[in-house]
Amino acid sequence: LFNAGNERIKREYFEWEKEANGKSQKTIDNIRAALYLFEEITNFQDFKNFKKEFAIDFKKELMKKKNKKTNKLVSKTYLLHTTRYLMDFFKWVSCQAGYKSKIHLPDIAYFNLSDKDKQIANSPSDKQYPTLEQIECVIKKMPAETEIQKRDRALIAFLILTGARVNAVASLKMKHVFLEEGYVVQDPNDVKTKSSKKITTYFFPVGDLFRDIFVDWVNFLKNEKHVDYDSPLFPKTHLELDENNQFICEHLDGGHWQSTTPIREIVETAFESAGFFRYTPHAFRNTLTQLLYELCKTPEHLKAWSQNFGHSSPMTTVTSYGKIPLDNQGKIIKSLGTYEDDKPITKKELKELLSQMEKA
Repeated sequence: LFNAGNERIKREYFEWEKEANGKSQKTIDNIRAALYLFEEITNFQDFKNFKKEFAIDFKKELMKKKNKKTNKLVSKTYLLHTTRYLMDFFKWVSCQAGYKSKIHLPDIAYFNLSDKDKQIANSPSDKQYPTLEQIECVIKKMPAETEIQKRDRALIAFLILTGARVNAVASLKMKHVFLEEGYVVQDPNDVKTKSSKKITTYFFPVGDLFRDIFVDWVNFLKNEKHVDYDSPLFPKTHLELDENNQFICEHLDGGHWQSTTPIREIVETAFESAGFFRYTPHAFRNTLTQLLYELCKTPEHLKAWSQNFGHSSPMTTVTSYGKIPLDNQGKIIKSLGTYEDDKPITKKELKELLSQMEKA
């Protein structure tokens, strides 16, 4: 089902978001999904007929929606993002010819969630992430006989060495790796980085095991597969049919993965096979931020660690990935003031420290 008039104005809006607002395709796809959900719930009513009752009814139905994976009610964060997409859309539509006199601007505000729901949506969640020891355990249990197994093992090693996002990992090429110097350049001309940033990532100090596995992988590609510098760092799997017309996966393909789903599946399956929770690749960034607390002793250390993530500010790293687990929080608080060398920090010193964190 669809409404022809709605489809026309939606196309114009998507073009405006992309060309005038600079929104990514992923964001536009999220907006498209939110609009289609609204149309489904309102029986594909013409947007010109919009009124506050539509917004109120939509919120009620949205709050009943369940997550397909967990079968639980969708999160408050999802509710907030979806309603904001719709508010932005209808604000824009209300300024377009043929809609100005039809849509009453104050009615759009009825998409707003309650203050309580907004607070919940904006509160940091308790994210699950693996310990460094668990990742090491997983990688030691992974077989490395076939080239597919070697790739999968090296992939997990690379994720903890760099904390790179899956979109970047899927699009990295051999030419972006500098083994001797120990870093990777995520060049937005080739690599799908967040906000198209250029990110130079030095290998995090997570131990020789991970580095050795990754170095062996790169040398395998160079010396045995004879790939060139424009080849994928992690080539996708080549699918072929066996004599029984069943798909088999024994060799690498020369191309990049077209989506990040295989990477997520490789990581989650490896953890599950080792008897752990199915951690996602993104959770490795939380693991590395916990390591930050152990190793970084100065604002300069913190700034360098943050830049390695691709963040412009250390506060982004700490607030996005650095929530301290409750047991560690308790230990830290209980230990304060128990050592002779402990001295209370003055207001002046605290102000200087926060300033250095931003400027380092």
